[in-house]
Amino acid sequence: MRSYLKAMAWSFRRRKRCGASALLAAACLLLINGAAALGQIRQLPLIATARQAHSLAPSETAKAYPAHLRGVVIYYDPYQEGSRSAAGQRALFMADKTGSLFLRTGNVPLPPIHTGSIIDVRGVTDPGGFAPIITDCTVRLLPGTRPVPKPRIESLPRLVTGAEDGQWVAIEGIVHAVDLEGKHAIFTIATSDGVFSATTIREDGADYRDLVDAKILVQGVACPLYDNKRRMLGVRLLFPGLKWLKVEERGSANPFALPIEPLGRMFQFSPGGTSLHRIHARGTVTLSWPGQTVCITDASEGLCLQTSDRIALHVGQLVDVAGFPALEDYQPTLIDATLRPMGNGDVLIPTPSRAESAFTGDYDGELVRMRGKLIGRNWSQGSSTLLIDSGTTVFPAVLPPGSIRSEEELASEWTDGSTVAVTGVLAGKVNQHDLQRREGISTLESFQILLQSPQNVAIVAAPSWWNGQHALTVLGSVVVITLGILVWAQVLRHQVHRQTAVIRSNEQKFRHMARHDALTGLYIRTVLLERLDAEIEKASLNTPSLALFMIDVDGFKQINDTIGHAAGDEVLTALSRRLQGSVRETDTVARMGGDEFAALFLEVREVEEIEAIAAQLLTAISAPFAILGNELSVSVSIGITAFPEGGKDSTSLLRSADVALYRAKARGRNRYHVYRSDPSQALPIKSVTLMA
Repeated sequence: MRSYLKAMAWSFRRRKRCGASALLAAACLLLINGAAALGQIRQLPLIATARQAHSLAPSETAKAYPAHLRGVVIYYDPYQEGSRSAAGQRALFMADKTGSLFLRTGNVPLPPIHTGSIIDVRGVTDPGGFAPIITDCTVRLLPGTRPVPKPRIESLPRLVTGAEDGQWVAIEGIVHAVDLEGKHAIFTIATSDGVFSATTIREDGADYRDLVDAKILVQGVACPLYDNKRRMLGVRLLFPGLKWLKVEERGSANPFALPIEPLGRMFQFSPGGTSLHRIHARGTVTLSWPGQTVCITDASEGLCLQTSDRIALHVGQLVDVAGFPALEDYQPTLIDATLRPMGNGDVLIPTPSRAESAFTGDYDGELVRMRGKLIGRNWSQGSSTLLIDSGTTVFPAVLPPGSIRSEEELASEWTDGSTVAVTGVLAGKVNQHDLQRREGISTLESFQILLQSPQNVAIVAAPSWWNGQHALTVLGSVVVITLGILVWAQVLRHQVHRQTAVIRSNEQKFRHMARHDALTGLYIRTVLLERLDAEIEKASLNTPSLALFMIDVDGFKQINDTIGHAAGDEVLTALSRRLQGSVRETDTVARMGGDEFAALFLEVREVEEIEAIAAQLLTAISAPFAILGNELSVSVSIGITAFPEGGKDSTSLLRSADVALYRAKARGRNRYHVYRSDPSQALPIKSVTLMA
């Protein structure tokens, strides 16, 4: 039509050079061509219902079918903070008798609409990011209002299939947390099938904290989380406000007023199964690393949990803990936990233990005392690990960061070969292979001792220099002085060479063991912290130019459960190689534990460069793996922080990276999230289009 109108204008401009007959012939020809063009446009049928739009394949919706629909607004969000466009992308969903649909309105002014408004919409079809939508919309407000449709109560597995894309549904769960970001409130909701997020617009005066631990039924629009290949990665719910959230069972207003749950009863059999609600536990502190790890014990069991609370606690202090029960690597723990210091607890007497008995799991999480020979040390920027040989097992004893002032102090306190006794909390790692394939009874494959301070390391015996070999050499020199001197010299020289070779071999071996992960060959957490502290010091003196990535494998437990732990180990090894191959020699990649990795990137100054690195990592990792003859696709979630935005020390940077990783996980996984201290300025998640 546009070319037709241009041709008409051209014809009239040439009117002076054309005769009347020629002008008439040209006009007729243009009218014929225009009529043909209009005929082609009319060949596309009109889309009049939501069901018709959803029934089209992406290739059909791309033809821009004309659409004219009428229905009720079920969700309208004028803000959509973090959208790629400068003005943001508004979120508008409408429903008619056949279903629901997303409307893309761009920046065209809209009438004053809200949930329940009746609207008349004209536009064209579009494939959208995952499912069909209507775009280039013009919206006209009609008189009156209409109730939203009656929702279908759905399960989380049903929603993640994508079959309910854009539909008005209801789902039941327990609120674990509510994060307030800008003009939105983001709920983390747990069901028996998993965890999902639900977003709504913040309401003035609403006390969202009162909803934590409440069992709710929430109505909203099921929205997919997807990648740039139109693949669904998860689901979230958009609901208009608290009016559409029904509290079926309120949680305790004061979680510390709940009955105290013995630690030993967590995840034990009960006829009703394990509750998803928050529990209240009380115990005596056996270890406190503020902002990182807290371990407690009661009369029945010991428990270690990760916490961001920096409350100053001391060993032997009584503390209340409120959190949600969870299993991490087959170990019971509490998540989203809060702490409340109490008075003095019971007098703690460590249990004498041998390394061999530690593998039974009877002392996991308990305060123990264990002896062995010191064979190696690792000190890095205030964090230190001692390698101890018990005779049959080598295990690490880990000191908290900042407990040792210098490497010289560490060397002067403890000498290799000394017999030491360490007192701390035994933290074991479950042998998942045996657990899955044998009788289902947990055993440990390794353990470490977590120490509260250097005072928990006692020197039992100093190393002996005068040994039997030296005594025989001296005796031989007395019997035959001349020959003895020669023999002694030769033997001593040989002994020195042999001992030097053994010492160097052991030193290299244990240095490598102390700094590298046994499975993947990547650096361990302490090495990353060492380099992170060093680079922070450099960045403080010069222009800041470093970024920290926390990387977690999505659904790794399902990989282990489905194809076995041997394949899971192969996945971690292959993924480690891809991570190492995606960074420069100046960058550092480390395995933080389990299926969690971290990467430290230097000389990155712009947000665009950080996002490009994250996108490259997601792309590299998303390529299928060949694992034990099978082709397997794996995704990761990435939390990103930069210096000094995410903090000015390693502890703050790690915490902000974990917060960003938690956001990426909560919003559907297979994505990255960049931490910002001002949530209203948070960057978009580039790997996922927030709204279709």
